[in-house]
Amino acid sequence: MVIFDTLQSVNDLTESGMDIQQAKSITGLFKKLIEGQYSHLATKQDLDKLSTECKADIFELKTEISSVKSEIKSIKWLLSAFGAIVMVAIVQHNFIHS
Repeated sequence: MVIFDTLQSVNDLTESGMDIQQAKSITGLFKKLIEGQYSHLATKQDLDKLSTECKADIFELKTEISSVKSEIKSIKWLLSAFGAIVMVAIVQHNFIHS
């Protein structure tokens, strides 16, 4: 954050011969300009908050991925068991009908 000393600016301008109203007006414009230039920048607090949110999102995704992996393992096991049952049925069918 940039600090702009408006009182010092007005004092400097009036000491150099400028009318007080003009000095206040110019100082106000400079203050708005400076604030406008830096208002869109992220602060350290903004970045810390975003970092914390990202870490929470990453943790949530890792948990979800782990759950999906577990489900995939279960599906693989079921498909293996189903395949074995089908193979036994085919062998049994061929054995009976041979």
